[in-house]
Amino acid sequence: MPAAPHQRAAGLRWAAVVVGTALLVTVALVGRPAWSAGGGSEQEGTEEVLARAAASAAVPFTGTATSSGALGLPDLPRLGDVAALVGESTRTRTWWADERTWRTDVLTATGERGQYASGGQLTGWDFERDALTVGAPLSGARLPRASDLVPPALARSLLAGASPEAVAADQRATGLGQRVVAGRLADGVRLRPSADGSDEAELSTVDHADLWVDAATGLPLAVEVVDVVGGPVLASAFDQVSLGAPDPAALTVPDPPGAVVRTADVDVAAGAATAAPWVLPEELAGLPALQDPLSTGAVAYGTGLLRLAVVSLPADQGRQALVAAESAGAEPLDPAEPSRTGDARTALVRAGALSAAVVVVDGPRRDGGDRAYLVSGAVQPELLTRAAAQLVTEPPERRP
Repeated sequence: MPAAPHQRAAGLRWAAVVVGTALLVTVALVGRPAWSAGGGSEQEGTEEVLARAAASAAVPFTGTATSSGALGLPDLPRLGDVAALVGESTRTRTWWADERTWRTDVLTATGERGQYASGGQLTGWDFERDALTVGAPLSGARLPRASDLVPPALARSLLAGASPEAVAADQRATGLGQRVVAGRLADGVRLRPSADGSDEAELSTVDHADLWVDAATGLPLAVEVVDVVGGPVLASAFDQVSLGAPDPAALTVPDPPGAVVRTADVDVAAGAATAAPWVLPEELAGLPALQDPLSTGAVAYGTGLLRLAVVSLPADQGRQALVAAESAGAEPLDPAEPSRTGDARTALVRAGALSAAVVVVDGPRRDGGDRAYLVSGAVQPELLTRAAAQLVTEPPERRP
């Protein structure tokens, strides 16, 4: 029996939340880059350019940049500003001292909204509303924010989980020559999921990412991610940047008299990771974990541009998400071969280059009862099916 209109609308909302969480793969859930920067020379090889880009968190700067996306997610409360970040053009100004001390403002026609990282804390400041927001996570599982899409941060997330030697051996990186970005000479490198014709290349929906890296300092100045049909996924570039320590006054968290102070809402990704009941594996579908599975319920897996994110869900949340996605028209992961995931129920949701699946497994009480997972990434459904099959046949242990 077809779903009623209101049921379908509810399903679409849940499906959008599922796909929104998939964005953790590309811009929020990343591991430490497995790269080391060398001494540098006037004619650096591709490997050296990437190593310096991965180590660029140590390069202080001040700059304005524009990022844009083409994912077209609906604007929903539980997704915060994600829909705008990945579906529209966003202009930012950033002051960066180091990984723990920075500020990024989103610039609008009527004002600005800033985020300040200081002393391990993140504070939001809305100039128009005269409001401070405290208590948002500085790191860990969360939905993306504007600071994740500034060129250096986006480039470092793409470089996490692979060494320059491995990239060179797999022929995943090629030089693009040089160009001027924001008035500075930049070295260009094109990254691909893997060598042409490889299993990894076939499983990714990303065709390549172009990085333009400041020749003098290694600071990434522009990034463009393109999908397998030639469409833009994410792009970010500075139009103005200056190197050196930013003005300390710009990094001072506002404390205006009379301002409204509120606590940040827990977004869908952070909430799911906190409530996650299962310890995820250290390797999934042949991909290594980029976070310590013992420390979080949301883990990214992968190397280079091939990324997969998994959140272990409480069973009731998993069932709710599954039913809602099904009511919105979602199909099982692999309807042709349901035996691959055993008795698990699955629902696949796609939005552009992103794919996400809800997996619910009915389990005996002695084994911990029912289990549920959200598996997502800029990948083909086949990789989601492989990951789901492993989670079903090799069920994780309960988190302490």
